[in-house]
This record gives sequence, C-alpha cells and structure tokens, in this order.
Amino acid sequence: MKNLWAKLLVSLLLFTVIIVSVITLVNRQLLVQDIKQQQYESRTLIENHILSDMQAVDKAYLYLDNAYAESMEVELRASIKYYESDPDIYSWNLNEIKNRTGMDFFIIDEHNTVILTTYEPSLDLEFSECCVNFAALLDDRRNSGEYYSDGIDISAITNELWKYSYLATKDGKYLFEMGRELKSSPIFESFNFLQTAENLVMKYDDLNNVRIIGDEGFFLGSKDDIKTIHQLDQELQMAYNKSYENSGKVEVLIESNDGVVETHQLIPYFAEDQLGNSTKRIIYIEYNNHTELQLLRKNTQNFWIILVFAMGIAGILLLIISKILKGTIISATYDPLTGVYNRSSYIQYMEQLILEKNKAHIGLLLIDLDNFKQVNDQYGHLEGDEVLKQLAGILKEVVDKKSFVARFGGDEFAIVVKNANEQELHKLANEVITRVRKKQQDYATWELLSVSIGGTIQETPQETEASIFMRSDQALYQSKNKGKDQYTFFSIL
Repeated sequence: MKNLWAKLLVSLLLFTVIIVSVITLVNRQLLVQDIKQQQYESRTLIENHILSDMQAVDKAYLYLDNAYAESMEVELRASIKYYESDPDIYSWNLNEIKNRTGMDFFIIDEHNTVILTTYEPSLDLEFSECCVNFAALLDDRRNSGEYYSDGIDISAITNELWKYSYLATKDGKYLFEMGRELKSSPIFESFNFLQTAENLVMKYDDLNNVRIIGDEGFFLGSKDDIKTIHQLDQELQMAYNKSYENSGKVEVLIESNDGVVETHQLIPYFAEDQLGNSTKRIIYIEYNNHTELQLLRKNTQNFWIILVFAMGIAGILLLIISKILKGTIISATYDPLTGVYNRSSYIQYMEQLILEKNKAHIGLLLIDLDNFKQVNDQYGHLEGDEVLKQLAGILKEVVDKKSFVARFGGDEFAIVVKNANEQELHKLANEVITRVRKKQQDYATWELLSVSIGGTIQETPQETEASIFMRSDQALYQSKNKGKDQYTFFSIL
C-alpha cells in the first residue's frame, strides 16, 4: 500500500515537473524571440537616431566650417607671403597670430612633425608615427601647394572636434596649418553629438557606449584612457578595419562566463559633403544584454515558483485521490475479513521477488486450518469468521518485517519469507502450531481446531511461483495425510 502511494506520488510529481518544464520552455522560447525582436527594433531605432543626429550635426558644422575656412585661407596665404620675405620661422611671433585670429597656428616640416605651434600639446607630434594615412595625405598637400580645408575633424592629441586648414610653402619645406577647437563654439553647444550619445546611453539600459571614430581610428571626445580603436581587442581592431575598408556594417559578439554578451557594432558613415579626410567616419556602438538576462532570470524564478506551487497541488491531488480510492485499493489489496493480504497481492509480491534474481531462497509456508467446517456447523459462521481473524492475528504476530502474510480464501493462509532457510521456516511453522495449541486450551471454539503446514524454499532464481506453490502444497498435503497438526518441509534437492 505504501509503495503504491509512493509510486503514485512520484508519478504525479514527475508529471508535474514535465508539464511545468515544457510550458516554461515554450514560454522561454517565445520570450527569447520577443526579446530578440525588441532588441532589433530598439537597436534599429538607436542607429537611426544616431545617423540622423550625425547628419544634423554635419549640416550645422558645414556652416561653421565655411565661415572658418574663409578666414583660415586668408591667414594662411598671408603667412605664406610673410614666409617669402622672412623664411626664418623660428623668429616668428606665432602668438600674435593666435591673439589676432583666435585660432592656433601649426608649422609641419618635411617629416610631418609639428615643429612650431601655438597649441603646446601638439608640439613635436609626429604624424608619421600616430597617423600613417594622414601623413601620406600631408605629403600630397605639401607637394601640390594648394589650399586645403578639412571638415570638422578629431584631434589626434585631445580627441576633441577641431577645424583645420592647410597650405604649403612654395619651396615645399613646410606645411602651414590653421586650427580651431570647436567645443566652445555656439553651434557645438547646440549640436553636441557627445551629449546626444550620453543621453542615448542613459535612456537605453542595454546601450553601453556610442562613439565616433575618425580617420586612423581616433575616438571623438574620449573620456577615458582609450583614445583609439587600436587600444581595444584584436577582434575589434579587425572589425574596424573590415568596416572601414569595405564600407559595411560589422558586428562582433563577446561573451563572458556569466552569460553577459557585449555586441559591438561598427557602422560606416559618410558625410553628405566632401570634407577631406573627415568625410568618412565609423560609428561605434556597444550594447549589452542586461535586459535579456533580467527577463530570463525572472523567467527562471517564475519556473521554480510555479513548480513548487504545482507540486503542492499534486500533493493535494494525491490526498484527494487517496481518499477517493482508499477503500477500493484496500479491498483490492487486502482480505476484507482478516486484514492480511489477499491472493492477488500474494501473486504480485511473489513475482516481484522472483524478478529480483539476485535474491533467491524465497520461503513459502501454506497453512490450513484443520476441521474448520465443524466450527461453522457447530458455532455458526460468525464464530467461524472470528476464528479466521484470530488465526490471521497469530500469523502476523509470529512473522518479522521480511515476511508477508496472505489469505487465499476460506481457511487457507500463506506466509512468504524473503531469503529464507529451512531452519527459519521450521521455527516459524512450529511457533504457529504452538500458538494454535494454546488457543485450544483457552477457548472452547478452538478445541476442534489445529493447523497443518507445508513449506518449501525456492531452489533456483529461475524457479516460478507456480513451481514453488506446488511443492509447498505437496508438503501441506503430506501434513494432512500424516494426521494434521504438524509441519512438513518439501525439497527436491
């Protein structure tokens, strides 16, 4: 009975786990699909927002660029003319130029090194080392002798936005450069892309960073020690080169052990107006999956909550089932008169023991109440039923936990003993006979009664229940023929 309820409980719990797991798994898959769709829509919105802002910034800066370009050209041509009359650049008062124009002045030599400037941080800057492509461009400009005005560009020193213009001396020895930092200009305050990027990062939980990468891989407005793409992982550097060379979007996923996935996107951006070296830029966007992880963790928490709740429901359901089926199961398992197991339970138990082939030596005692019909005839069937109950009580008292008592019907009983031996069966049978004899002395009803017992032991693990029963029944038949009130053991060995 206990095994039945245990099996039923395990089955209900297993069914509950499977159902809840399947439902949760399906829900999780739908959740992941929904998260991916939301990620796609959110990231597309962010990208469009960034590109739109970039275009607005470029248009605004174009007006600023044109205004500065004209004054820069005037100053550069005046400086070239002055150089023709006084080529000793080291005697020049460059600060006078800065004070008068509000712009910085740079002199770049044939080796593309800033040898003189009003902007101290740029002094001795060697473009051939930091900016190979830009150095080659400077060589071309020096050789051409023409005036060049770049668009809004990123400073290799400060990573801030600057406006630069260039004009080479006629002897080709120097390249004069005029520059102006733009962060203090009114237009920059109104069209500050860096502030826009910060606002986007604050608005979207899954957005880590938005940066603009100029030529040579310099970040615009870096607020940390990372100034160029070359300071990042090799994989990201390769992605930058691929995006820049192929003018296509490149995505890199970097996953950590805790499940956090960083998505790095590099998106080429071309200014609508040709602005020299600053025409092509790369928009670098870094995403995380924090929202996805939070939702999945919540999904997992819900799974355990639902599972515990469902298992509780399964336990309640088991109690309800047990109350509904208790009577039916008891009547199917036990003999309703004596309370011991019935013939059907005996068969199931014997088959279970036989299947455990490593546990042979099943002992079987068949017990028959002698002269029971006379008790029914003399005292009535109610008294006969009471005798059967008392005999069942005797059998249950003499057996231990490894034994099994069953009633086959009428006055026939059986005791099954696991891992039995002949001596054990003999002792058990004699104990039953002794107790019945004591009943004969104490109760008038029992004066007519005795018990005949036949026993045997399973000879091999392959022996069937029918074979064991037949041999034990033969032993019982011998006890009857020898005068009853005794025990006989039968063995074929």
